[in-house]
Amino acid sequence: MVTEKMLLLANSEKSHYYCPRSLLVDSMLSTPEGTVKFNSMVEAANAAGERPALLPGSRTYVIKMLGEGQISHYNESAGELGHYDEKMDEQNWEISDSTKTILGYECILAETNYHGRHWKAWFAPEIPILDGPWKLCGLPGLILSADADNGKYHFEATGIETTDQPFPAKLYGHELSVPTRRKDMLKTKWAFYTEPTIEEDGSVSPPWPLAEGYDLIETDYK
Repeated sequence: MVTEKMLLLANSEKSHYYCPRSLLVDSMLSTPEGTVKFNSMVEAANAAGERPALLPGSRTYVIKMLGEGQISHYNESAGELGHYDEKMDEQNWEISDSTKTILGYECILAETNYHGRHWKAWFAPEIPILDGPWKLCGLPGLILSADADNGKYHFEATGIETTDQPFPAKLYGHELSVPTRRKDMLKTKWAFYTEPTIEEDGSVSPPWPLAEGYDLIETDYK
């Protein structure tokens, strides 16, 4: 199981979903001075036989403009940065009468089929933000937990707080990202995981060793 700590910074109009550690590393690597500092930290950790404390995590950034009904997705695929836009109206939720408590909030279960997977999500009507982790959104309350295909992918809120923290002013590195289409990005990423790679020196690297049954979070690219 691979876990990643992500942040959802949201209000009633828009949200940013990203890995704070990746944003910090990307910001450091955006300047010569920051690059030198980052490399020094990594070299010091390696010399001490330790794992560097600051390494980039997920390169996924999801920006939702709730009023406009648009999702902008930025990611890395086969070493290349790309981005695309899509509409929010593809998530047709069915709300049930099942409830459970998460972080002190009474949440209601809703389900939908989205881009190849069946999602179950628990949302809190007490928090009037029609948003959630990753691309999930559109329910009458903030999504605090979501599960795809019986645990193949899972999101769980570990804390909620109000903040005056501004939205990231810049997605470092992504100003160079290439416009693409959603399924094209997914196909490229899957090929990177499953097909041999020809290196610059002509050598061939085997595909990534994937766990049995693993697939991308969206599977309708096939």
